[in-house]
Parts: sequence; structure tokens; C-alpha cells
Amino acid sequence: MRCVLFGLRGFIFLIIALGFSWAFAATTPAEVSPPLEPGSLEWERILPVAQNFKADGATAAASRKPILIFFNLTGCPYCRGALREAIVPMFRNAEWRAAMEFRQVTVDDGKSLIDFDGKTLENIAFAKSRKGTFTPTVMLVDDKGQLLGDPIVGISSFDFYGAYVDALAKKAIDEMRARK
Repeated sequence: MRCVLFGLRGFIFLIIALGFSWAFAATTPAEVSPPLEPGSLEWERILPVAQNFKADGATAAASRKPILIFFNLTGCPYCRGALREAIVPMFRNAEWRAAMEFRQVTVDDGKSLIDFDGKTLENIAFAKSRKGTFTPTVMLVDDKGQLLGDPIVGISSFDFYGAYVDALAKKAIDEMRARK
């Protein structure tokens, strides 16, 4: 009797283990990532960092995709919340990544980037020119850097934040696809 029970337990364990391996095999690497603590600074390191909007604009024009720009401050808890609740889940979704480009501008990191007109600017100067210094700010732009809808500035509540970002993104995607 003991061998039968061990064999049955072993069989059940094997079935459960195989079930978990099949579940993980069905997901893509972007969808499986280690869990991050809500306050972790790692949330700020997930999105691609803006470096050259002139090149990003050329890519966006060729594919008729908008560019989502996320402005943040280092260590800003509201920015991490926006990333955690809305922006990073969008970025990790293959359909959203296929429909738009994602870039992050950290306003206070002292780095520079190339603007849509080819000029090099410090991130803070770029943020000031775009009215992105109040963080978090989410804006969607076309290949020339023109706004596609009103930016989402700050957060009053996380309850509907993701829905606001989704709506802005869908509007921008539709506008870019409608262009000839």
C-alpha cells in the first residue's frame, strides 16, 4: 500500500510540475519577469531611455506609429506608481509595443538627448520645451514631435490612470494610422 501511495503522490507531483512548465512555456519573456516591489527603483529602468528622437521619429514615420514619452524624476514615488500601474504593463504587452514606440525622459539625470529637429539638449531643457517638468507626465507625439492629444500631467488617483493612458494611446494610434 505504501508504494502505491508514494507512486500516486509522485505521479500527481509530476503532473503538477509539468503543468507549471507548460504554463511558463506558453508565455513570452516580456510577460514573465521577476516581481518588483511597488517602491523599487527598478521600475525606472524598464522603459527604453530617450536618446535620439530624430531617429525615433524616422522609425515612427515609416511605421505610422506614435511615440509615448514618459517624463519622470529619479526616485519619484508617483512616477514609479504610474510606471507600475499603467506604463510598464503596456510596454510589456506585445500588441502595444507593435502599435507605438515607448521612450522615457528622466528630467533630473543630467543626460542629453537629440530632439526631433536634430539638436542636442539636456533632458531638463527638453522637458521644459515640452512642458514635461511636472512629473509624471505622459504624452504621445507623432514623428515630428507634435502632440497627439492632451498630455496626462500628474496623478490624482491611480484608480483610472491606466484607462486614461489607454484612451490617449488609442487615440494617437488611430490618428497615426489614418495619416497617408
